Amino acid sequence: MVEMAHIVKRFGQPPAAAAVDGVSLAIRERETYVLVGESGSGKSTLARILVGLERPSEGEVRWFPPQPGSAFAAHGHGKGGVPSSPVQMVFQNPDRSLNPYWRVQNIIAEPLVLQGMARREAYALAGGLLEQVRLPRGLLLRRPSECSGGQKQRIAVARALALRPRLLVADEMTSALDPATEADMMQLLMDLQWDSGMSILFITHRLDAVHGFADRMGVMRQGRIVEEGEAASLLRQPSTAYAKALLAACQYT
Repeated sequence: MVEMAHIVKRFGQPPAAAAVDGVSLAIRERETYVLVGESGSGKSTLARILVGLERPSEGEVRWFPPQPGSAFAAHGHGKGGVPSSPVQMVFQNPDRSLNPYWRVQNIIAEPLVLQGMARREAYALAGGLLEQVRLPRGLLLRRPSECSGGQKQRIAVARALALRPRLLVADEMTSALDPATEADMMQLLMDLQWDSGMSILFITHRLDAVHGFADRMGVMRQGRIVEEGEAASLLRQPSTAYAKALLAACQYT
């Protein structure tokens, strides 16, 4: 579905160190690909390149079938004339990604309005999107400050789903949640994937959060993917010392 080929990202001119250093990976249809690694390993930078928020210094992102323009700019129309986008992102901190002055209704509807849908129609769809993430329509008129942390992340997911993405990128989205809320969120993502057929790129530094969730997994360190494989096999028997250390920290080995 999407392939990242030989991606390099430098912040500054060579010989500046590369935040992402020659990464290639592919994400398949209906797949959950989990990217793990410590803070500063380049995971979030790679995600921002995938969604079009950063330009790579080298390499390219290829969509199959091809998308017109960049991943971030490529929009079309899906079922029922609803605007669609190949990729959407849910960020780590909803307090920074959700407009604190807007009501939930506005937050969810805005991507649709920006793609040309009438505001009244977008508001009508917002309630259904909220229900998809298992929140009551009564939250539509609240502001983010009136919602819990788990509710705010679900609102962010609902906003991402508004454009019916083929790929949902979740960047450390459960890192601030308590274990029970995190487990509920992971189950929600699996159910949404089953219903919609979308793929998921899930980024985390915690392997204990993805056991039983991932189809394939990549381990990232110092800007490079140092190990990749089927998740069950990698969790059971990693081949690199770094992956073994990550697993040991989560008591898998």
